[in-house]
Amino acid sequence: MSNTIADFTADHRAIVDTAAKAAGFSDPVVFDLDEFQTPLLEHATRGAFVPVDGVFIRDWSPDWRKTRPGMMYGIRLYTVNGITFARSYCASAPELSCFGYDFFIVDRKDYVRLYRAALRYKRASDEEAEEPPVMPDGQRETVWRNTIGFLDPRNLKRIRALGGRAKRGLLLTGPPGNGKTSACRWIRREAEQRGWEVRIVGPDDYQAARRDCNPAAAVKALFQVTTRGVIFFDDMDVALRDRDAKADTDDQAVFLSSLDGIEVNEGVVYVFTTNCPIDRIDAAFRRPGRIDLTLQFPKPSAELRRTLSNRWHQDIRSALDLDAVVRDTADMSFAEIEELKNLLVLRFVDVNEWDWAWAKEQFRENRSGLASRRGDRPLGFVAAATNGVALNGSGH
Repeated sequence: MSNTIADFTADHRAIVDTAAKAAGFSDPVVFDLDEFQTPLLEHATRGAFVPVDGVFIRDWSPDWRKTRPGMMYGIRLYTVNGITFARSYCASAPELSCFGYDFFIVDRKDYVRLYRAALRYKRASDEEAEEPPVMPDGQRETVWRNTIGFLDPRNLKRIRALGGRAKRGLLLTGPPGNGKTSACRWIRREAEQRGWEVRIVGPDDYQAARRDCNPAAAVKALFQVTTRGVIFFDDMDVALRDRDAKADTDDQAVFLSSLDGIEVNEGVVYVFTTNCPIDRIDAAFRRPGRIDLTLQFPKPSAELRRTLSNRWHQDIRSALDLDAVVRDTADMSFAEIEELKNLLVLRFVDVNEWDWAWAKEQFRENRSGLASRRGDRPLGFVAAATNGVALNGSGH
């Protein structure tokens, strides 16, 4: 679908005029909220929907109801601190869904006041943000630089201008419970705070797309964002296993073609998580251009175990010998350590006593009981996102 400058400017004027008439703006100003979007919309009151030239499409998606516009085509009004503003969401085709058709409008007399309100909410959101996950400093910086930092509009603009690939692929590997979940949650939270698109794709989503009446298009859609965002692929072993050790399948070919085929996906970071050892991952998947960075998440060192315990509630830290905690948790995963802490808290609620020895013994008994029915445990980031169970069977 082509779109000339004349077409675009005519569309733009029509949308802005419609919004101004509905909201009573005498001098409308158009802007993009970028990283201010989520903090502002979380504090705004959603108002009426406005059709554009008689066209309006509702969106029934239950995700992020407070910050999504609730429509696929149209205008929505909002109010915050007595200021009315509007959002246009009027892309008529995927290639037109950039900022030219997804933008905000406010009356000029309220523009500065709205900016100040957005800035205030953004600062408050930053102050309330959870701590980054416990990871080695170098690894945490690497994750940030290759996800949120990579998608910064200024960086994407420079990458495109210099002829680089405006997409990135990360593979997070390691035994369950050692921080892949925390890393994904952190990336997701930071992306959502900036108003970027976030999607989680699990094996069931992939197989459903493969069974679609148009499977090629359905799978390709799993890899695409409208403007800028992060797509998490959880436990995609069915598509990524080494074809030298496992028979080549159509699943693998379709998956790899959608990830890095003829059509180029831009403005997106793919984050893949797997418990599968790296040497069992298909080399075709791991090649540059598909996976740009592989990060291992082994069991935490003594230093990281101490960092984790130092984040526990002050009452717990005051009651325990943290040196003993670090020693006693050697060779445990983050998830196992957090489970020990949870048992400690439950014991305190029952008997009003911090009993580390009891928590260790109860943990041992629980592990022994679970060993015989491990196959029944829900695993993966998708399980965490859908039912509250932590990713990869972990609490971290």
